[in-house]
Amino acid sequence: MPLTDVTVRFLELRSREAFRPKRVERAGVVFARVPVPMPEFNRFLYSTAGRAYFWIDKLPWTLAQWSEYLAQPGFETWVLSVDGIPAGYLELVPRDGGDVEIAIFGLLPQFVGQGLGAHMLSEGVERAWAKGAKRVILDTCSLDHPRAFANYEARGFTEYNVEVRRKEVPAVPPAPWAGA
Repeated sequence: MPLTDVTVRFLELRSREAFRPKRVERAGVVFARVPVPMPEFNRFLYSTAGRAYFWIDKLPWTLAQWSEYLAQPGFETWVLSVDGIPAGYLELVPRDGGDVEIAIFGLLPQFVGQGLGAHMLSEGVERAWAKGAKRVILDTCSLDHPRAFANYEARGFTEYNVEVRRKEVPAVPPAPWAGA
């Protein structure tokens, strides 16, 4: 795989007052916590939501690695569904110093462009505050959806660091499953 310069932007939301939520007014939209760790489900969501954006780091993980990842203290998976169909998800992970990280945030391709990203981010930030966050953090990169940063900024996130990393990135996004 060729090496590519990837710009990573680290974002934070330091106060509830800076938070600008936005919701969709649409029947059938539900945001719910996955109450039981399900590595197979998280892997499905990760590979599906992240395929177009080269989310490849966790694809080779074993079931044991996924299980260990989901077993982090305070780790939560939240799913946004539309009419009972998973449309997107995010992972909340408490970090040192009172931070809660939105470690993963993504919509499934069939639901991009419907305003659901702003809705899901708003719900996720509220859950992070409910977990006792002093600061909500996340990162985005130059491989993410072109409107991702604008969504984060519109909800009140500000940049606190930028890094350029050399990363192996395939020429085309990975297939949804082997043989596809």
